[in-house]
Amino acid sequence: MNRHYLTTAIMAVSLIGVTACSNSYQADDMPANTSPVVVASDDSSIDEHASWSYSGSTGPEYWGDVEGASACKIGQEQSPIDITRVTASAMDAPTINYGKSASLSIDDDGHTIVYTPSTAENTININNERFELKQFHYHTPSEHQLGSQKYPAEVHFVHANSDGNLAVVGVMLQQGQPNSVMRTLLDGTQLSSNSNAEYTADNIDLSALIPAMPTFYHYQGSLTTPPCSEQVQWYVTKEPLELAGEQLAIMSQLYEGNNRPIQPQGSRVVEQLSN
Repeated sequence: MNRHYLTTAIMAVSLIGVTACSNSYQADDMPANTSPVVVASDDSSIDEHASWSYSGSTGPEYWGDVEGASACKIGQEQSPIDITRVTASAMDAPTINYGKSASLSIDDDGHTIVYTPSTAENTININNERFELKQFHYHTPSEHQLGSQKYPAEVHFVHANSDGNLAVVGVMLQQGQPNSVMRTLLDGTQLSSNSNAEYTADNIDLSALIPAMPTFYHYQGSLTTPPCSEQVQWYVTKEPLELAGEQLAIMSQLYEGNNRPIQPQGSRVVEQLSN
């Protein structure tokens, strides 16, 4: 997960079964005035975090040496993990309430592409508690593994409740049918990366980025980038989301190898939650 978000979450705190989701999207079916569009914003700043990377002398092996990131080295509940041992649970799965006309800023922060909603209306509900979507981003290849299987990419949807506690939904991506919503986002992503500017995508159906009626693997973990803070609730979907091969290729061309290595599961229990 992205350090850029953690800064945002800290600032916010200082100031302050699953519904069926379609994974198909047809821009042609929308009224002309609600078609998804991508435009440049006035903010052309790009965050650069030279203190850590995914290789060499600033790679994952050395993240624990970064100031404030000792958990990357000594933490006992680190993420990602290889999900191989699963326990059935009677707990309710999260309810996902994502809008169909979201506005998102698109920012290449030097480690991944960050998509940030402009409003607080996109939420998940966990045990009757509301968690607001703060941002989402991707890793290629996937960070989590399912039964030691790695996927071409993984999207992390980062949420926070009113106390700043984090819950992250991880969605695996695999090659298959094209996803029109992701196509729109990737158009903006390429523009952002090519121009070093922040772009805004409007009228985005975020519900199309979640597999329909997913089963979740839930465990207690951490951020997957420095500072590797723990006490993060993870909900990794069992079912992957399909993207066309050329869509996955664009994601890899922008960022390849921005995945933290697998961390020990230890004594942690992974629960399977179904809707």
